[in-house]
Amino acid sequence: MLDDRYMPKYRFKSVCDITTDDIRAMGVDGLLLDIDNTLIYDETLRPLPGVKEWLEYISSAGIKTAIVSNAIPLRVIPVAKKLKIKYYIYSAKKPRPDGLFKAAEKLGLPIERLAMVGDQLKTDMLAANTAGAVAVFTDRARDEKIFRFYFKKARDGEKELLQEFERRKTEK
Repeated sequence: MLDDRYMPKYRFKSVCDITTDDIRAMGVDGLLLDIDNTLIYDETLRPLPGVKEWLEYISSAGIKTAIVSNAIPLRVIPVAKKLKIKYYIYSAKKPRPDGLFKAAEKLGLPIERLAMVGDQLKTDMLAANTAGAVAVFTDRARDEKIFRFYFKKARDGEKELLQEFERRKTEK
């Protein structure tokens, strides 16, 4: 039996594929964003193609954003500054939901009006579902370059869960 706590509500190929119409249809006013392989490549501070423009587009529509990442401050703070994201939570310890609640407080929004956007089912989606945020999965930009063995283990079972997500989506 698959654990629904890991299941996203929505899935996109890239964060840049999420439109303001999608966000409004989700019933949210803000996005909590993972960084590694969602906004930037995991071994650099370089944004994925189109991310800066997408963030400007989202921001111009009045959508609030915050970074919620398990990464250390030396990684999160420069990314937040580079991408002009005012609010960020580093060392968030996802899948625990505490970091999401802290970000919600900083954004001044109830957790139910936020979507957690990330590329890992067992951290990002579990944290979102536990907290009561909308769980939005993005396919990872590429296989991880750093901590490769950790991520291989963390991603065990994701293929089966995503196949189930796609099956359920076609049944609707």
